[in-house]
Amino acid sequence: MKVIEFPRMKKADDISHKLTTALIVEAQKLGLDTMNQDFVYDMAWVHKFIRAMVDKQHNIANDLCRLTRAQGLHEN
Repeated sequence: MKVIEFPRMKKADDISHKLTTALIVEAQKLGLDTMNQDFVYDMAWVHKFIRAMVDKQHNIANDLCRLTRAQGLHEN
């Protein structure tokens, strides 16, 4: 079976991973306990928002982008 690659999605995935990793490394440098269960949970949410931001930059549909841009949440 041949797998179809989506270059924009692969690039967005790579960028999201790099940004999240960089943020974790900086958090460690600043003395945050990145092994703490609360940090891990919170970072999972941060990663979702990073992914939404990167997806939007690459014109990739993302449910979180759609939901946070719902009517009433638009900035004027």
